[in-house]
Amino acid sequence: MTQHVEAGRAEVVERPETGRFELDFPGGQAFAVYRSDGDRIVVTHTKVPPAFNGRGIGSQLAEGIFRIARASRRRVVPRCSFVADWARRHPDYSDVLA
Repeated sequence: MTQHVEAGRAEVVERPETGRFELDFPGGQAFAVYRSDGDRIVVTHTKVPPAFNGRGIGSQLAEGIFRIARASRRRVVPRCSFVADWARRHPDYSDVLA
């Protein structure tokens, strides 16, 4: 099942068939690679095009992942340092951490 969640002005989409969360925006796409482990989402890597670094796109992607996890009653295992750092800065999502 594909999940869609609004994150800021762009939409984060879960693509289980490819093991990615994707965030399309004018000029590019950011994504996070993950695998499912029961009711856990293990995020292993995120990628934002270098030309768009520092514009909050990675944060929109991370928030979308956590919102999708919360809505689907799953938990996030942040194996990616960016997602782990984001989670530390957003304790309002601590209930979603595995």
